Amino acid sequence: MKRLSKNRPLRAKLLGIDVMSVLMQKLFAFLKRDFLEEASYKYSFIASFFGIFLSSATFFFISKLISPNSSSVLAPYGGDYFSFVIIGIAFSGLLAIFQERLPAIIRQAQVTGTLEAILVSRTSIPVILFGSSLYYFLYSIASTVFHLILAVVVFGMQVEKINWLGAVLTFLLTALCFLSIGILSACFILVYKKGNPFSWIYGSVSGLLGGVFFPIKVLPVWIKWISYILPITYSLEGLRKSIIVTSPFSEILPNIIALSVFTVVFFPLSIYLFRLALKKAKKDGTLTHY
Repeated sequence: MKRLSKNRPLRAKLLGIDVMSVLMQKLFAFLKRDFLEEASYKYSFIASFFGIFLSSATFFFISKLISPNSSSVLAPYGGDYFSFVIIGIAFSGLLAIFQERLPAIIRQAQVTGTLEAILVSRTSIPVILFGSSLYYFLYSIASTVFHLILAVVVFGMQVEKINWLGAVLTFLLTALCFLSIGILSACFILVYKKGNPFSWIYGSVSGLLGGVFFPIKVLPVWIKWISYILPITYSLEGLRKSIIVTSPFSEILPNIIALSVFTVVFFPLSIYLFRLALKKAKKDGTLTHY
């Protein structure tokens, strides 16, 4: 009996290692699948990075029309519109990737007839959803870094000492929160097959009122309140304070807390709603329909 009790911690540890190993293998399989698929479209991959250059150049020349001292609303961000908008564009792309790619993966699996096989496998739904987003998450990180390096090296964007703790925490919470929104978008595709009003409406509202292209201070009072219920508002605010003006962590903390609340609410809710959508599709017998 004593030997059995002594071996229990070791067995539990080995079991945990096995579970983690299987999980990593599944995530790597998802990553490999999406990488091989995207790598087959070489020109599309190159065009996306060329598009980043064109976007940066466009806003660089637009920023020349705005004097650094002409607007007090840019003062909290160093007064430079180019730096302000580059952060907005670079990191809002993460929202676009989750909103567009995750539903697109579900839709493609519907059309190719592989959705049912994936969803009825022994792999849990959270692992399927996270694994399906892993490649595009890593791609988003690469494109964001490229966007910032291009802005600094080619267009002379000024970056002071970065608050790495604030930037990393804000980015990770942003990724989890935006992943949740992508899962909510995927629910529509799972049930209704075509058309995704949630993604279009939410993406448009976030782009207009989330502080991507201009500070939310310029918005009229009657509509500004919407900005405060959008996660992207706190995400971009925290990232700009971390990267552009190197604010102390205490000033970034309110944005991190807000993103944490959004994540705690949205992530379990999105998984729950996806399960309901999957259950409905199975009940209606439309899981393989497209």
